[in-house]
Amino acid sequence: MKIYTNIAIFLIRNTLKMKKGMFAVGLMVVLSLSWHPVPSSDAVYWLNGVRTVLPNTGGSAGAYAIAVSGSNVYIAGRDSDVYGSGDAVYWLNGRRIVLPKTGSRASASAIAVSGSNVYIAGWNYDMGLDESYAVYWLNGRRTVLPTTGQLAVVNAIAVSGSDIYIAGRDGGWDDRDAVYWHNGRRIVLPKAGDIAEATAIAVSGSDVYIAGTDGDVYGSGDAVYWLNGRRIVLPKTGSSASASAIAVSGSNVYIAGRDDGWDDRDEMYRDAVYWHNGRRIVLPKTGDMAEARAIVVSGSNVYIAGVDGTDAVYWLNGRRIELSKTRDVAEATAIAVSGSDVYIAVFERNWE
Repeated sequence: MKIYTNIAIFLIRNTLKMKKGMFAVGLMVVLSLSWHPVPSSDAVYWLNGVRTVLPNTGGSAGAYAIAVSGSNVYIAGRDSDVYGSGDAVYWLNGRRIVLPKTGSRASASAIAVSGSNVYIAGWNYDMGLDESYAVYWLNGRRTVLPTTGQLAVVNAIAVSGSDIYIAGRDGGWDDRDAVYWHNGRRIVLPKAGDIAEATAIAVSGSDVYIAGTDGDVYGSGDAVYWLNGRRIVLPKTGSSASASAIAVSGSNVYIAGRDDGWDDRDEMYRDAVYWHNGRRIVLPKTGDMAEARAIVVSGSNVYIAGVDGTDAVYWLNGRRIELSKTRDVAEATAIAVSGSDVYIAVFERNWE
């Protein structure tokens, strides 16, 4: 157990399975004498129903993005110890590769492959300065992106020809902007609330599509997307919605996410949803809380990966398919399709 004597300040704004009209908002000042271990976890991927655990050295690993190029499978994520310190990594055909960092923590959240070039986006965290940095790696070489706030994060990357597009957020605790970087130039997207974030990006011809969330510090907000910088709000039925992924096929725009609300028992629910050209479609679930995390379109087929209760699932044209797990909770975080092969990245963890 590591010992710290500094005072830790935690800002807690979260709502979990609470009665309607109730929310938890507070500022706690805690004298922290110990850093409690985080639950152990595995980075996993599935290929056509076969589960593979990726190698790690820290005991707490996660897989967050996947790309396939020819016969090569690239998976991006993190490999940490149980105290949270660790590395951004990617696995090439199962071989673990550590990416350079500054600070004590790093994670890779997105990956794209173009020809022989491997682009990976993520963040580095400096515990001493309490700052996170938006970064990307091109063939292992780390580049820090320009930011103005202390809590910058990158969520997505897309490559079109010689152009690199990276989406994320920039700002502080109470005011965050959805931003994207085009060849390193930072561009702020319009928002209506205090807290906005760009979570996914796709490029089709000269058009740039970015999905994300625009809301307030209490968790309420809208699922939105930006088309060439123009903000478009997606329909919802609950009190809050968010968009996690986007795919473009011809003139069709597909966006995956979630829609939160309250049921007849005044308890919170969360639906996994996707929007097809703005039309909201609810995906089948078995638990109270579900979320669509990733989407890909191949021909006439729509593949969506996510979580339903404590299970990693994916939906093929709306049909729910559950993936088995060996830990308490599993979440499907990314999906890729190559021919008839379906690749799914999964983050499995224990409760404690």
